[in-house]
Amino acid sequence: MAIINRITRLFTADVHAVLDRLEEPDALLRQAIREMESALAEHTQQLKALELDRELVRRRSSEIERSLASIREEIDLSFAAGNEALVRTCLRRRLEGERLQRMLEQRQTALTQQIEQATPVLEQQRERLDSMRQKAALFDIETSSCANADSAHWNASDCGVSEADIDLALLREQQARRAS
Repeated sequence: MAIINRITRLFTADVHAVLDRLEEPDALLRQAIREMESALAEHTQQLKALELDRELVRRRSSEIERSLASIREEIDLSFAAGNEALVRTCLRRRLEGERLQRMLEQRQTALTQQIEQATPVLEQQRERLDSMRQKAALFDIETSSCANADSAHWNASDCGVSEADIDLALLREQQARRAS
């Protein structure tokens, strides 16, 4: 049983080591940044769509307001002419326009609220993305400095001194001291 447990632990440790090598932290960090950029772009697009929708509602509301002014003039003319059927038709159009106007005002209010709620969230996402980019830049700097330190370490070990080098230096020093 002990052998099986030891083999299981050894196998598990090897699997974990392979996974650690596969999961490169810099790659994961870059992927997280890409995902944040994608989400930010999507939310920015949604905010722009809301603002465009609000502008279209505002324009439509202005058109209806002008139409209602025209209908009021038509109602005055119809009363002046004494044509009750025409007055009723104009009143129907005015009531429909007023209801539509109220619905558009409600829609515009709802859109304004959505925009006001989405704007700070978007700003927070931008700040988090900037923060992640700064951390990634620091990570890249640390990684490159570690790589440079590793290469300097290897160069220092390549400059190692052997026993033969020490013996030769000793002989040269002894010879120089005898000569002086």
